[in-house]
Amino acid sequence: MSRILDLAQNFEAKSKQQAHDTERHLKNVFEKHEKFIEQALRSSEQKITDDINAQNQRMSTLVLKSWLWIVLSVFLVLVACTGVIWWQGKTILTNQQEISLQKTMIERLESEGGKIQLNECGKRLCVQIDEKAPTYQGGYRILKGY
Repeated sequence: MSRILDLAQNFEAKSKQQAHDTERHLKNVFEKHEKFIEQALRSSEQKITDDINAQNQRMSTLVLKSWLWIVLSVFLVLVACTGVIWWQGKTILTNQQEISLQKTMIERLESEGGKIQLNECGKRLCVQIDEKAPTYQGGYRILKGY
């Protein structure tokens, strides 16, 4: 019986040793696996951080371009409006000068007797004749208002 007892004790010792070896081996494998997972998570975290930074940079560039287009558009509208106002000012000045010249011409004509009124008689141009004025050679008469 002592032999069975020795075998049982030997079996128990071997089982404990095997359990201890298995436990140590599993601990090493789990440590390696844990380090690998930790490294993969750090790599994933770094990639996500880099992607977020890249996306923020793209968004900043996009916002900057949008504002640049808005500022450029407003500037071009202001330049166009300034051009139109300048052109209208020149046109108005030219028209005022022409009106002033025409007024001067009308005053000169009026001072020389140019208060003749032209009218349309049927489809022909006609004027009033001063019937009190004398008749000149060839049936000519002075116009009324001259």
